[in-house]
This record gives sequence, structure tokens and C-alpha cells, in this order.
Amino acid sequence: MGLEHMQNIKLLENARVVMVADTDENSRQLAAKECPEARVVEDYEVLLADESVDVIVVCTPNCHHIHVLRKAIPSRVRHILVEKPLCTTVEHCQEVAELVAEHMGPETGRIFWVGMEYRYMPPIARLLEHVDNGEVGKLHMVHIREHRFPFLLKVGNWNRFAENTGGTLVEKCCHFWDLMRRILQGAKAVRVYATGGMDVNHIGETYEVDGVKKRPDIIDNAFVSIDFDNGARGCLDLCMFAEDRQHEEVHVVGSTGKIHAEAPACVVTMHKPQPASSRVPPPKGRYEQHTTNESTAVPQALLEAGHHEGATFYELEAFVNAVQNGGDAVVTIEDGIEAVAMGVAAELSIKEKRVVEMQEVMALIDSTGPASAGAAGSGPVAASASSSGSTAAAEEEHAAKRHKSKL
Repeated sequence: MGLEHMQNIKLLENARVVMVADTDENSRQLAAKECPEARVVEDYEVLLADESVDVIVVCTPNCHHIHVLRKAIPSRVRHILVEKPLCTTVEHCQEVAELVAEHMGPETGRIFWVGMEYRYMPPIARLLEHVDNGEVGKLHMVHIREHRFPFLLKVGNWNRFAENTGGTLVEKCCHFWDLMRRILQGAKAVRVYATGGMDVNHIGETYEVDGVKKRPDIIDNAFVSIDFDNGARGCLDLCMFAEDRQHEEVHVVGSTGKIHAEAPACVVTMHKPQPASSRVPPPKGRYEQHTTNESTAVPQALLEAGHHEGATFYELEAFVNAVQNGGDAVVTIEDGIEAVAMGVAAELSIKEKRVVEMQEVMALIDSTGPASAGAAGSGPVAASASSSGSTAAAEEEHAAKRHKSKL
């Protein structure tokens, strides 16, 4: 993902890559080739101290976000965009929120933005416009489907283990939880029920971690049902072995219509059902008569600069415009926390085969227990925010530094 950010920043007229930090030698070589004018270093703290850097984009392994943010937020760097998920546990998310409140409050003019580029996919962005305009009435149901290929290998194989990613329903699906909340205009999840497992992918794989052979524990398919506090319902259908493409569909049903967006096809379909007789089905052709289709073309340069139908470019463009014009973050720290919490709840639901109330997940913020108990198949994680600076926290950071960048 780091490489995709570099490729898209190069397309912006009002920003440039001046420095890249990466602990992996091969990734540093890729960065130097992609951005030959940029300074490439191994230590991100060198980047934080460099006077030429105005903005940082954090796209390290998920479990390392907390360590970078602990040092980046109080640093001289003005603005921060951190890739999804914000962190892998709700405790770490809350720690970041406290740091942002202390060092990046509104009075500072600094922006903290959580990267949720799916909001910016052209067909989904168009769907959001229709929904925000009230064109399907009061919202009742949101259904998201992603059928795709398995997770790609990352440097050091870090993304094969839930303790590093937060679990698939945090790592991959925080996008979809964020989309549901954005579609429902900020509604919060109340309860979550999920069923899923690791049924096809990674079954025969083993990886050596600190001299010990480990088997992956990340789920590859799930159904997730969510109740929201405004009475709406959400549903996710995820399969990581269904198609040789990354195929997303978003369906929104309101009191007066239904809208559907699809990628990579980049089409949006809206249907307005008409009053029907209680005894006679609608006549043939009525659906087509009251259905409209539109396409959302993506410039070829943006398609070649990533795998999200131009979404990374449009998100970076919005972020840089906010930085330069004194705007606010579109995807806030609260958005980031809620998306992680919903994913943690879904992982816990699968692990314990029960409905999970969101209250119990958010209560983990104040708990002394491991915040990521919901990572399906994973063991306890290291120290919570309350032990920051302790030996346990130091061991946690040392462990995280074993994992390389996402570049």
C-alpha cells in the first residue's frame, strides 16, 4: 500500500514525496526507484525530524501503527494520514485518540485522517451522493459483498497472523464497517453476529516466526449481521477465494428505493419501486421502466496507479486540499475507532459463536485485559495503553519492529 500511495502522490499537482522510511532493504530499493528524488531511510524517526516533511502517510504493518503514532503525533510533523485499520485493538485506538486530543486539537490546525479509500471509489462516491440527497428515502438496509482472491503475501508474512492484523474482519473489513456507518450518516453499531472461518486459504502454509513454525489463523470467509442504533441493519458477505478479481458490491435499501454500486465495473443502479396491487405481481417491464444505470469512468492514469479504481488518488487529493486550505479530516479518529471495534466484535462473535453487544467491546478500552480477544484463533496481545512505557510495552514495540513495511 505504501507503493500505491507514492504512485498516487506523484499524480497530485500540489504535493510531492520528499522522504520514505522503510525497515526492509528491498522495499527501500523499490521506493528509490519509484521516487528517485526522495530521500530513502531505514528509521522513521529520521523522517519525523526532517524539516522538509510537512505530512506523513503511515502505511506500516497494522500492529506497528501504534508505535509510529506514539512518536508521530507529538512530533513536529503537521499532518498525519494513517492507513486503515487505525490500530489492531480498541485500546490502542483509544490511546491514539487521547494523543490526538492532546497534541492535534482544533486549535492547532493539524489534521489527523484515517485512510478509508473505499469511500472514494467513484461508484461508491456516487452512491453516497444519491443517498445523502435522500433519493431512496429513509435508510433501512445496507448489504456489502466482497468476493475476491486471497490475501497477497506481505514482507515478512506479517499479514498471515491475526495478532499482527487484528484479524481479517479488522484488517480487511474495517473499510466496510466504515462504509456502512458513512452510508447511515454516522449511525453506531449496537450488536454484531458473525459466522465464518478459515476453510480454503492458507490451510497448508507454515511460516517461521522467531525460530518457531506457525500456521496462519486468518479467516477467509464470513457472513456478518449488524444492528445499528438508528434501527437500520447491515450485512457483510465476504469470501477470499471466490473470484480472480477484487469484486465489491454495495446495496442500500430505503423506504422509497434501492441503489447499488459495483466495482471494478464502476456502475451505479437505482430502482424506484412503484405501488403494487396486493393481489397481482408487478407487470413485466415495470422494473426496467423505473430503473436507471450510470457509469463512473476512471481515468487510465489512476487505474494504473493502484488497485482501488482511483480511490487512493481521490482520497489523497481530498486530504492534501484539507491540509492546504485549513479543512477538517473527512475520516475522523472516531470513524477509525468505530470501524476497528466493529471488526473486533465480529471476530469475537466467530470465536465464541454468539451475538456480541458493542458495549462489551468498547468496555475493553478501560479494561486491563487484552483488547483483541476477538481475533479469531489468536492469542492475547501485549500490554495495553495503560502500561505504555513499561517493560511490557517495550517488548511489544520490539516485537512489532520484526515486521516490515507494507510497501
